[in-house]
Amino acid sequence: MVETPETTPIPTTILRDTREQRPWAFDCYPVETRDVTLSTGDYTVPTYCTHDQETDTYHPQFAVERKSGHDFLTALTWERERFKRELQRAVQWTRPLPVVVETSWETLLCNRGCMAWRDIHPNQVTGTVSAWTDHYNVAFHFTETRRRAELCAFLLLVRHSLVRRLDNNSLSTE
Repeated sequence: MVETPETTPIPTTILRDTREQRPWAFDCYPVETRDVTLSTGDYTVPTYCTHDQETDTYHPQFAVERKSGHDFLTALTWERERFKRELQRAVQWTRPLPVVVETSWETLLCNRGCMAWRDIHPNQVTGTVSAWTDHYNVAFHFTETRRRAELCAFLLLVRHSLVRRLDNNSLSTE
C-alpha cells in the first residue's frame, strides 16, 4: 500500500520499530502495522520517512516514542545518556517528538506504581521533564493505562498527518 499526503490524510499504515519490547498492535484502529527499523522513535507513518535501503532503516521526520512507567524512569536514570541521544535526533524536526508514557503524572508524583520501588524523588522526575522539554524538541504525554497510551499515540499520528496536509494545502494555494 502506497500512502501519499495528498491521497491519504489519515494514516492507514503505522511503522513500528522492531526493537519494541512490548509493542502496541493498534488492533482497535483502522490501520495496519509493519515492523521495520526506525532510527528515531517507536511508531511513525511511512509518509514521514526516508528509507535507507543499504541499512534497511527508516529515518522519520516525526515519530512517537513509547515508554512504560518503568522504561521512563530507567531513561531518566541508568539509560539517561542513551535517551538524551534519542531526543537529540529529533531536535531538527518541525514538531516535537512525543514521548507517550504508560503511567499517569499523578502516579509518578505520588510515588506510586513504578515509582514505589525506585530510588528517585518525584522532584527529580519533574525537574528532568521540565528541563528536557525546554532543551530538546520533545513533548511528554502521561496516560493512566497502556490502552490509553496506544490511543494517545494513534491520535498524535493522525493529528500530525492532518496538520501536514493543511500545511501542504496552504503552501500550494499561496
